[in-house]
Amino acid sequence: MNRGSRKSLALCIALTSAAHAQSLPPDPQIVRTLRHNDELLLEAVHRGDRETWRRLTTSDFMYVEEGHVLRRAEFLSELAEDGYEALIIVDYEAQQIGDTVQVFHRDDVPQRPGKQSTKDSHLLMTETWQRVDGEWRLRLVHTDRIRRNPPAIALNPQDIDPWVGTYRNGDATYRIKRHGLKISGQRSGKQPEILEAEARDVLFQPDNLYVRKVLQRDAGGKVTGFVDRDENSDRLWTRVDR
Repeated sequence: MNRGSRKSLALCIALTSAAHAQSLPPDPQIVRTLRHNDELLLEAVHRGDRETWRRLTTSDFMYVEEGHVLRRAEFLSELAEDGYEALIIVDYEAQQIGDTVQVFHRDDVPQRPGKQSTKDSHLLMTETWQRVDGEWRLRLVHTDRIRRNPPAIALNPQDIDPWVGTYRNGDATYRIKRHGLKISGQRSGKQPEILEAEARDVLFQPDNLYVRKVLQRDAGGKVTGFVDRDENSDRLWTRVDR
């Protein structure tokens, strides 16, 4: 992320923190107004309706998604008709402090003709609305995809046994064990954790969806270690009990 994006993200965090301080449930009419505005904006995204977004946002509006920050001009320039239905708001919560309202809403992705199933596709929107000259304007949106556990593949003991062993990274060790057809892992000084296989030689801990354990093999197919891979880095654990 460049310096400008870092500054923008820092401002996003500051705005969000300020909106949380001593917040109170807003007047129900305000909630109805903001939800209606959000429904208009969600529809406008897929219609390429820049005027609605321009009318309901502040001049310093920012959109944040997956670490990327867009200012209003850039965001508006990317809007285009795509033929899709708008996201469906299923949960909506708001807290108010003065002329600022912090909104959280969870949205479902509607099924799209000819596309893969979206029944497990959900987004979480965090928004900052501010009253400017008597009108509510959206100043910040942060969009996050709600992640779910991937489907685990079925394993037999012959699949699991090559992974069983002790691995080392610096002064820490990690032990993988088999319990029938179940797998556990335990780092030194920590409690055991359940592991499941997403694919051959790719393990994950249910509900910890940012990290995968990717097993490493030598030219002969023998397991030599694994990499803890998150969204930003790899951490190598070397097998020590071969």
